[in-house]
Amino acid sequence: MKTRIVAAALMLSVGAIALTGCVNPVEQLINNTVEDAIEGATGVDVDAGNGASVPEGFPSDIPLPSGSPLAALAVDGGYTVTYTLPSVADGEGIIEQLKSQYTTDSESDFGGMKIWSFTGSDYTVGVTLLEQEDGTAQLLYVVAPITQ
Repeated sequence: MKTRIVAAALMLSVGAIALTGCVNPVEQLINNTVEDAIEGATGVDVDAGNGASVPEGFPSDIPLPSGSPLAALAVDGGYTVTYTLPSVADGEGIIEQLKSQYTTDSESDFGGMKIWSFTGSDYTVGVTLLEQEDGTAQLLYVVAPITQ
């Protein structure tokens, strides 16, 4: 049951954040409300909007774009981090770095959305690259520890 709640909270946070653009007072209120709702339902600390940061303990060998994430959360040793990038090409550069460091398990191309799954020695990494209508892109990481 806890897994379903966390998954629902994660999807809610990603969806709510994806619907927001530049930070304004109304948007900040929405982000804070979503964060509070998720934290209240799950006990998970969610960091979203302007000033979000990569969660403490995020694996240092996973390449990240420069700048601050749009949203981030950590739960049970796993992490989800979302960035907005200037272009799809910027995201593809990150993917190439991941391919050089991790084993590629799968790749899927759905046109404006591409999904990869990677495995390293300690973590599995799922990455989604989503092209936006304005030419920017969103890069979503889902990182889970490999249980021995």
